[in-house]
Amino acid sequence: MKNYFCSLFFIICFFSAQAQDIELPAELKPYVLQGYQVMDLVKGDLNSDKLDDYILILKTAGEDTLTFENPDWEAVRPLLIIIRQPNGKLQSVASNTSVVLCKHCGGVMGDPYQGISIKPGEFSIDFYGGSSWRWSVNYTFRYNAVKKNWYLQSHVSSSFQSGDPENTTEETIINRTEIGDVLFEKFTPSYNADSSAWKVIAAKTYFYKSPDLQSKPKNTYLVKDNAVVSFKQFKNFIHCSFTNAKGTTTTGFLLKKDLLLMKNGNQKAIQ
Repeated sequence: MKNYFCSLFFIICFFSAQAQDIELPAELKPYVLQGYQVMDLVKGDLNSDKLDDYILILKTAGEDTLTFENPDWEAVRPLLIIIRQPNGKLQSVASNTSVVLCKHCGGVMGDPYQGISIKPGEFSIDFYGGSSWRWSVNYTFRYNAVKKNWYLQSHVSSSFQSGDPENTTEETIINRTEIGDVLFEKFTPSYNADSSAWKVIAAKTYFYKSPDLQSKPKNTYLVKDNAVVSFKQFKNFIHCSFTNAKGTTTTGFLLKKDLLLMKNGNQKAIQ
């Protein structure tokens, strides 16, 4: 665990050191939208064709000077995927205005954006923020050669109390098997959002830290006839919270096979 936080500290320092004016190649200048300036630029092979492509992130011109009263306080930061074609020319093939969190979305820690890394056929984006309770998020998108597009491959998040990270850290890992097909261009942090009502039909159903059939559940559980409302729905799990009679709230993932979906007054068991 100590090595994890040393690595996280290194990443934060590294990307903070990179926060400076970026020299933009002339061939990329046409992709800078009017009213925006370059926030970050990363080069790598995004579609496994052994050609160097680009991820270009833009920010509102003058973003660093915006105040809370300004309507652009939480301005979007467009991310563009720009591919090198076989003929050597560049082409913007996908974009998203929700994947990069706003400058002020990190709380007292400031700008949550930590950077992007590229491996052949995929890219990952990292965020870090919070106050006394810290959080980090990593999204990885992978290229699908058949569908010729990028899909969310994994979502890793963690949180910890800054005064006691060794004993308070919780990590959640959500993989493509549970996520399903979430297209990069349509991705938002609230992907797979759901607000369905569910009732426990098993004698007991345990909470999981991650929606993974191979992982161990927590020690906390619900009993038959307990009811919850889901935040998000995945292939085999729902994400939800439950507050017991003592006022203690548990948040995690429950197996859908142990639940009954209550929909439009009808009851539907999940097979």
